[in-house]
Amino acid sequence: MIQRVQSIYLLLVVVLMSFLIFKPFAEIALQDGQVVVFHSYAVKKFITEEHSEILIRSLPVVIMICLIGLISFMNIFQFNRRIFQMRVCVLNMLLMAGLMILMFYYYLVVKSAVGVERHAFKLPLIFPVIGIILTLLAYRKIHEDEMLVQSYNRLR
Repeated sequence: MIQRVQSIYLLLVVVLMSFLIFKPFAEIALQDGQVVVFHSYAVKKFITEEHSEILIRSLPVVIMICLIGLISFMNIFQFNRRIFQMRVCVLNMLLMAGLMILMFYYYLVVKSAVGVERHAFKLPLIFPVIGIILTLLAYRKIHEDEMLVQSYNRLR
């Protein structure tokens, strides 16, 4: 059935990943008053409020975010294949862990290259962690459904 609670969990993962594309996840204030902002698609250095330059394009982060969102969305419609759905959930959790590592890598690369006065992480940085938790909850519910179906098969 498509109206199961795990479908809501997976849909929330899609929503979180879509927010992550548009919101910056970290910010570094430089010693000369400039600000470096980490978006999913690029790392931008704001010289003034209107003028910015792109330091690094982070296309792998965007690709991973889109892939995670797409996999979560497609996994909602695999309700007839519960074992496959559980395996896809595990794959998606691994991809989200890889996404966090990749985002942290870009952060460390830029932080080591510039003079840092202060740095701050933003709320969207925890979206992959919340996504892993939601996917784990979906996995558990899918597993409960599979155990229920197997118990009905034993009764026949």
